[in-house]
Amino acid sequence: MLDGMRVIEMAYFYPGPYCTQMLAELGAEVIKIEPPTGDPIRYRREIFAALNRNKRSLVLNLKEEKGRKKFLELVADSDVVVEGFRPGVAAKLGVDYEAAREVNPSIIYCSISGMGQNPRINAPVHDINVISMAGICEIAGAKLGKPYDPNVQISDFSSAVFATIAILSAYVRKLKTGEGCYIDISMLGTVLAAIPIHSSRLLNGMEIAEDFVSNPGYEIYRAKDGYITFGILNEPHFWKRLCEALGLDYGDITFEERVERQEEIRRAIAEKVGEMEAKELEKLLGDKVPFGIVSSLENVRHLVDEEIFGTAEFDRSYTIVGFPAIFNNFRPRRSGKVPKLGEG
Repeated sequence: MLDGMRVIEMAYFYPGPYCTQMLAELGAEVIKIEPPTGDPIRYRREIFAALNRNKRSLVLNLKEEKGRKKFLELVADSDVVVEGFRPGVAAKLGVDYEAAREVNPSIIYCSISGMGQNPRINAPVHDINVISMAGICEIAGAKLGKPYDPNVQISDFSSAVFATIAILSAYVRKLKTGEGCYIDISMLGTVLAAIPIHSSRLLNGMEIAEDFVSNPGYEIYRAKDGYITFGILNEPHFWKRLCEALGLDYGDITFEERVERQEEIRRAIAEKVGEMEAKELEKLLGDKVPFGIVSSLENVRHLVDEEIFGTAEFDRSYTIVGFPAIFNNFRPRRSGKVPKLGEG
């Protein structure tokens, strides 16, 4: 699908490599530039394998003129550069957009950083720092009444995905006009864009929607042998079905009443759910209401299309989740070899 696109990656850890991994799965040629010591995430071999399949690895010391010269030679015959340095570092090394554009005026150059290229705070950051500043920790802990680390790298993921969308959009324009561009992606900006349900309220002086924090139909409950989640918003048909299934007399009350009487209703649901095992609940609810049995990630594989899984061949064979879109006439390169340091 992206055959003919050549991408140069100068990024480590998660955002940049995941962005270029998606491009590689869609057919692009990706050359991963690594320092002599390698991408720092190589110490987590399973993570490195998940983010760096079907790429080539080239060792360059960009602090030396020889390395800089080789980089620019590659750029001259490439379509995209993705870099993940702190603001100012690429310019200091002489491998920034201006240097790249001199040798290739149609280059698409994407910078991914924590706070953007003109940061109000120029501290080094990782995902946990970004999500704490963005209010994600507070949102995730809303029901607990305290800040909480969700232990999911949301800003790493969102910046990689928005960078990929921006690059593909720029590439379409380049194919039409021959014009390249510079793309500035901040982890902070993308994670704010990734929570429109919450930001639409919080940025307009409102509290987090009661749909998610004060609604007994949108909650986690403990069963005899585990936990179950219900995902009912202001949906009278689902709410009525849940109450009927559990033998509760709240089926005809309004959403506003559910919120007003949340503690009473939550206790009633918890009592009923607590009397049953997860399998009983699953059988009872069937296709009547939105629900999910709380499970571990390794047990979910049977619920999704097997096609999205692949293998990464490295020091061993790792199972990975590949590009999740399923096309009717194209198969992403989800499986592949992971390059050793300097392996082209």
